[in-house]
Amino acid sequence: MEAAAWSQTPRLLALLIGAFLAYRIGLAVYRVYFHPLSCFPGPKLWAASDLPVVWEDKIEGTFTKRMLKVHEEYGPIVRIGPNRIAVDGTIIWPQVFARRANQLEFTKVPESYPAQEKYVGLLPTQSRENHRRQRRLLAHAFSDAAMYEQERYIKYYVDLLVKRLRERAVAGETLDLTQWYNFTTFDIIGELAFADPFDALESGKSHPWISMISSSVRQAAAIQFLMHYPLLLPLMGFRVGLGDLMRLFRQSQQFIELSKEKTRKRLAMQDQSRRDIMAYIIDHNTDGKRMTQDEMFENSRALIGAGSETTATALSGMSFHLCQSPEAYQRLTDEIRTAFTCEEDITMRSTAHLPYLHACLEEALRMYPPASETPPRVSPGDYIHHDGNEYWIPKGTRLSNYQWATHHSPNNFADPEKYAPERWLPASHPLYNSRYAHDKKAVFRPFAAGPRDCIGKNLAYSEMRLVIARLLWNFDLELAEGQKDWVDSQLVFGLYQKGPLMARVHIRSIET
Repeated sequence: MEAAAWSQTPRLLALLIGAFLAYRIGLAVYRVYFHPLSCFPGPKLWAASDLPVVWEDKIEGTFTKRMLKVHEEYGPIVRIGPNRIAVDGTIIWPQVFARRANQLEFTKVPESYPAQEKYVGLLPTQSRENHRRQRRLLAHAFSDAAMYEQERYIKYYVDLLVKRLRERAVAGETLDLTQWYNFTTFDIIGELAFADPFDALESGKSHPWISMISSSVRQAAAIQFLMHYPLLLPLMGFRVGLGDLMRLFRQSQQFIELSKEKTRKRLAMQDQSRRDIMAYIIDHNTDGKRMTQDEMFENSRALIGAGSETTATALSGMSFHLCQSPEAYQRLTDEIRTAFTCEEDITMRSTAHLPYLHACLEEALRMYPPASETPPRVSPGDYIHHDGNEYWIPKGTRLSNYQWATHHSPNNFADPEKYAPERWLPASHPLYNSRYAHDKKAVFRPFAAGPRDCIGKNLAYSEMRLVIARLLWNFDLELAEGQKDWVDSQLVFGLYQKGPLMARVHIRSIET
């Protein structure tokens, strides 16, 4: 009897395997040909399974840039998964991200964020009411008035950056601009968020928190992959070291605790003269719509990432493209060096009135958007419209925008691969070029759009203008050999996996 049962095992196993394969094949056929999203164009393999896209995006790091060609082949709305579509900025910004009064919201992806809704911060919260409450409290800290009050803290670290670069220029060193931009932006946001900088500029050495964020981009994406496909851990180990993943997890926990410690320390300060971000939260945290301490922890930690790495990325991209574009570089240095009589005149207010500087920054953000892929939104069940047609997006469908593809599309911008600041100048400017008059500038949303756009965008713009103006007032920049492929060689895992941007800085000769 027992022997007979054992003899049936291979047959039962074969039946189970056959049933599983039949189910998977049937599911794939349904997804490709009968699913509600089957009307949207896209590669059939991607419609059948999420695995190819998630693997290429989170493990290979090539998907974001590839989406430019995918949109060119399939159009502005492309199906990139069984339940996912990629949408060009001409459609997604005004219809999905924009304020939807009296309409259901395209919400953020739920499983990407903590389950305890009342304890999450501004960035991840799905609740419209929770987001509105926290944003109202944080808005005071990011107003123009607050920004100018905080300028003295920002200026201190920009002064220190100039000093450190001058020391290395005198020594004739070749330096990594990306590293020094990271030092600067982390020190600034540490000062503004915690009244406690990371002392990177002072020491000339990277803080472990800076190193973790800068060096673990790929590992963080791999962890996201494991959330989708935990059974593929052994296969993934051949591409991403499992030891690196464990180290990243431990470091992340350590820095969560560090951010809490720094926040508690700042809250305990009695210095009423400090006008940093936390001061404004404390001032207005008095009524029933107050921010909890857990929300303060989460928001402070989020500010470190959002207010440092992306700003440093934008500064690096701008420096790269300027050095690769001699005409634009010369025009910008001319504008900066003729606009001011002395370095003390270069401030956040004064640099806001330099049109070519602003145009150079906008063009850098177009060509090298720090957020190359926007976090997906989930459809509540609604229509989107394109070219006179309406398309039903079933409830639960995820919609993504790949800013790299939107910004580099010839359908949106003339000469999309050319660094052309002139496209952002007003018609009254002497360098205005009518060739770019029909660019679809409304698709340019480097800080997202709608009620959930980046709350710190004005601070980021002011900080970047000040840094670039001060550097080009003091120095001439020159990329080192071997840097021409700096952007093209980068993989993208949500954030760019940036290599060093090696350059030489030469102290400017000022004629008297």
